[in-house]
Amino acid sequence: MLRDILPDFLNKAISFLKYDDLCEIRLRLKKPISVNYKNSYYFLGYGGLCNETDAIICSKEMIQTIISKASNFSVYAVNDELKEGYLSAGDGIRIGLTGTVVMQDDKVLTTKDFNSLNIRIPHQIFGSAYKISKIIFDENQNVYSTMIIGAPGVGKTTILRDLAVQINKIRKDINILLLDERMEISSPYEGVATLNVGTSTDIICGGKKDFNIINGIRSMAPNVIIVDEIGSKRDISAIEYATNSGVSIVASVHSKDIFEFQKKVEFENIVKSRVFKRYVVLSANEGKGTIENIYDEYMKPVLRFI
Repeated sequence: MLRDILPDFLNKAISFLKYDDLCEIRLRLKKPISVNYKNSYYFLGYGGLCNETDAIICSKEMIQTIISKASNFSVYAVNDELKEGYLSAGDGIRIGLTGTVVMQDDKVLTTKDFNSLNIRIPHQIFGSAYKISKIIFDENQNVYSTMIIGAPGVGKTTILRDLAVQINKIRKDINILLLDERMEISSPYEGVATLNVGTSTDIICGGKKDFNIINGIRSMAPNVIIVDEIGSKRDISAIEYATNSGVSIVASVHSKDIFEFQKKVEFENIVKSRVFKRYVVLSANEGKGTIENIYDEYMKPVLRFI
């Protein structure tokens, strides 16, 4: 799918790189194109990685072409995503974008005059959540509600994807509901996941997390709900509803470490009421998905990996 949304000359430049090691392509208007390759940033030239002087300079036409192709040549059809600052492009590829936000009566109508794109390329890493899966089950083999904590780009989504697989391996009778709001965890195509998220996993694509949590419980009766990037008060309220209904939540949140997470006012009640029994802190210190530490509901370390 990446090939389908890039101009031919960019596809040729990318062809010099190993796809499995390519994480991001960043285009900034009138600036050199860069890539996150093997967890480090490099400039991209017509012959692959290069220095800044030889890098391809991003033009307005490049940005417009990619957005047009990614939206199947109908930007209006994907306006709801554009208002949120991203565009789903299939195969789990998500394009973050910036530009001019158009508002009316405090509501975002659309985004236009795009000036930056961040094309994020997902990769399935089987076994990446193996260590985590060993400490998120209680003595009755029920899944603890677990929070995956980490800064952007450290592999939270990859870990969530593999946790669905690992949980299914340990307990084949557990029903998992995966909320894939931005369609980058399961990478669905025509409603079917193209990445492995376990054999007992049901998937809701798009929509809002709070709505999907509440209605998903009513319609699918899951034992576990997996959801990426929570943060709003409505998300947290829905999570409390879920755990009070006996459903375990495995979620991720943006924070650089456990201390920054504990300072977030919106999570204060959840921490105090010990809704989550496990907090897993990730970094990219030794590659994406590095486990820095795991804490219990009292914020005491369970295991230390560094």
